[in-house]
Amino acid sequence: MRARGALVRIAPDRAKITFWLFALIGLYLTWRLFDIQVLHGRLYSQEALDQRAQTIEIFARRGTIYDRTRSVLVRSLKSESIYADPTQIADKNDAAQKLSPILGYKPDEILAALNDPTHFRWLKRKVSHETAQRVRALDLQGINVVEEETGRRFWTAGRLASTVLGFVGLDENGLSGIEYSYDNVLRGTSGKMEIEADPFQRALPFGQQHVIEKAHPGQSLVLTLDNYLQFESERLLDAQVKAFHARSGSVVIMDPRTGEILAMANVPDFDPAHYASFKPADWRDRAITDAYEPGSTFKLITAAAALESGKVTTKTRFPAVDQIRIDGSIIHNAEDDMPLSASTETLEDIVAYSHNVGAAEVAMRIGDQDEYRMIRKFGFGDPTGVGLPGESPGILLPLDEWSGTSLPTIAFGQGISTTPLAMARAYCAIANGGLLLKPRIVRAILDENGKTVRTYAPEVEGRVMSPQVSATLRAFLRAVVVRGTGNPSAQVPGYATAGKTGTAQVVGNGGYVSGAYIASFIGYVPADHPRFVILVKVDEPRGAYYGSIVAAPVFAKLAQIAMIHAGIYPVLPPARLVPPKHGAKVAAR
Repeated sequence: MRARGALVRIAPDRAKITFWLFALIGLYLTWRLFDIQVLHGRLYSQEALDQRAQTIEIFARRGTIYDRTRSVLVRSLKSESIYADPTQIADKNDAAQKLSPILGYKPDEILAALNDPTHFRWLKRKVSHETAQRVRALDLQGINVVEEETGRRFWTAGRLASTVLGFVGLDENGLSGIEYSYDNVLRGTSGKMEIEADPFQRALPFGQQHVIEKAHPGQSLVLTLDNYLQFESERLLDAQVKAFHARSGSVVIMDPRTGEILAMANVPDFDPAHYASFKPADWRDRAITDAYEPGSTFKLITAAAALESGKVTTKTRFPAVDQIRIDGSIIHNAEDDMPLSASTETLEDIVAYSHNVGAAEVAMRIGDQDEYRMIRKFGFGDPTGVGLPGESPGILLPLDEWSGTSLPTIAFGQGISTTPLAMARAYCAIANGGLLLKPRIVRAILDENGKTVRTYAPEVEGRVMSPQVSATLRAFLRAVVVRGTGNPSAQVPGYATAGKTGTAQVVGNGGYVSGAYIASFIGYVPADHPRFVILVKVDEPRGAYYGSIVAAPVFAKLAQIAMIHAGIYPVLPPARLVPPKHGAKVAAR
């Protein structure tokens, strides 16, 4: 009985102790909960958020590039990228084999990436939507697809104007062409955002987001290019380069009234979406980077110098001979079936029939000072300032370094080098009455809403010659097409054209390359009120190499296309009406 009573007393004591123990624990937990949730709730909440918070960069969308009619040439689209968490991939060999044909890498290359001891590894960035969908369809553990706001640059017309537009890098940083020279305009300003994210910086569902600094999309460019004239220039140039098995070629079309570049074509070109698959030489904008000896197209600069000096007039006559000896060197005319028609010739004859000897005689008559002064007034020896990367200033020796043969040879475009764009600009000055304009490739800058924030007006750099001398030169260029070296290859039915042929030797290895020539033609249309200045240059054609044969036909086709595109239709002679013979039937209309 005594033992039973002791047990009865012990049980309530243990119960009381247990009760108070749990009561104390409950009070402690309640206090801790009160301390954490109430007294220090905000502090602990902020510390927890700080552990999950990630400050990420909000990439700005790159601006769009338009042609002069606001047709899109280049724009940015959202892109998708493929990444892996190698720690989650069970069979890496199998994953590499399945991804190889989709991503375009060898299985060994992908396997090397999957063996990287990390939780995050890019496999391929900025892939097409179709590629991303194929990866998703594999449903591989540890292989993921993520959207990137930096976008994927998209060239709407493929290779059109590729050497002018250029290309961008993986993160849309401009690397060549317009994309490079106007990168600070197109790129925009990135912003910052604070998000709740996992260790891989992936946003948590329903997590907090806070924009610290708003991203500002890049501005857009409206170019002076006309996509139709650009397309036709590239098409015709490519066909001519192939027809004559030439090394390369360039076409420049400008508005002589404004200095705007309407087309700038180069062969070869490249696909800017896959630029790494092409040779760096194909990326070049040869119309501004490749200096060449212009040959006979430069005779108009000599003619301008002669007329402006007052030492030569349109009535001045020069001995008409096939060759002359100057300072121990023989200068001769080209063997182009343009014979001397008399014992003397005028300045117009020299230009029309492209006589080298005559040009040399004109230069010797006026002297090196007047020749050099006119060359510099036309801007030769300096870049044109068009605003594109890699522009060459050409080569013009200082006057005190000229040799005894420099003056007579430079007179017909030998011993001096320049770019196609610089030559086209010079002919714009002849066409517009004597004003040297700065070439323009950008017409306007637009903000993210498409509102114009800046426009570029024509910029006159100076007067090169008087309007009277300019008019005389235009008459000379018209004579080239009517009765000279441009007859009939530079003629266009229904339109009056004017221009000059050029055939120059190729410089290389410290001299001239044997059998290598550059064929060119520079002209404008219409001859009376020029709207388009067109330069065509073909490098190292085979078979034929005269500018009248290789380059002038391309000029004629482009002149016709440009005029019709501008809504200026050919003026055709009235049809001759012949009355039907008696009894003849007249077709019904």
